Amino acid sequence: MRILIIGGTGEISLSCAIATQAAGHDVTILNRGFSVSDVALGVEKVVGDLASDDPYQAIGRREFDVVCQFLAFKPELCARDVQFFSGRCRQYVFISSASAYQKPDALQPITERTPLENPFWEYSRSKAACEKFLLQAHAEGQMSVTVVRPSHTYRTRLPSTLISGDHLAWRIVNGKQIVVHGDGNSPWTLTHSDDFAKGLLGVFGTKAAFGECYHITDNVAHSWNQILQTVGSAMGQRVSLCPVPLKDLIEFEPEWVGPLLGDKANPMVFDNRKISGLSDGWSCKTSLEDGVDRAWNIVSQRLSGGYEPDPKIDALVDRIVEEHG
Repeated sequence: MRILIIGGTGEISLSCAIATQAAGHDVTILNRGFSVSDVALGVEKVVGDLASDDPYQAIGRREFDVVCQFLAFKPELCARDVQFFSGRCRQYVFISSASAYQKPDALQPITERTPLENPFWEYSRSKAACEKFLLQAHAEGQMSVTVVRPSHTYRTRLPSTLISGDHLAWRIVNGKQIVVHGDGNSPWTLTHSDDFAKGLLGVFGTKAAFGECYHITDNVAHSWNQILQTVGSAMGQRVSLCPVPLKDLIEFEPEWVGPLLGDKANPMVFDNRKISGLSDGWSCKTSLEDGVDRAWNIVSQRLSGGYEPDPKIDALVDRIVEEHG
């Protein structure tokens, strides 16, 4: 098939571009021109910026079997896509977010029927609004749409909570305590991007997926305590955890409301039978230990290259540890 990936060099989309090309499809990626050597072989690259008035000028009147949109976060961008790609693609795949699922207290495990109700995070509400618009366009016959919802999906970034994965590793290397929200026992699902990519391939060009929504995640959850200790093990370091009540963390930094109350502080366990049934029994194969080891190999290079965290954020984490450690 002829497949256009809008994005193609990100934490998730690079794996998808590589897997799609390896499966024998003709792959074009469109982004602002960032160069990633891994997608150089057999993948066409064109430049287009979604922030511009004419982001798709470089592809002209070309048609595609599948357009996979990783970079749209607002309904108005989706509306422009419907206008441009209607009649030019057989299937439009929108990459949404599992963070849009109901918060708090969604029934576990989460299925695709779980309501999209997240009052805590604007990002998640915007993704849900995009879905609503696109599925309406599908219902009206403007374009065949499939919605895909990844949850915490990683490749080159270590899984972390309040701070970035690189900052997490830097604190561990420097013997600093690591803050974990609540008691650290909330179950959380991580998915390696290589596994996600293989599940996504089952959606491409499949008529049974038209007008449908799928989350593509691992079906094994781990506590945040387990995740952070696994990071330490991959690094060959002992991790000292500092549990902090959610309400206190949000008082320290109100901007954590979305990422915590709207996402990582909630139990997230998924029922993946829908995507598994579509994709010949697909399931994730990458263990937590293997995925974290692979991510650490990349993060360690950034640390060796002189990575330093934002001093204000690190000072804030130090203050939280001092008050709660």
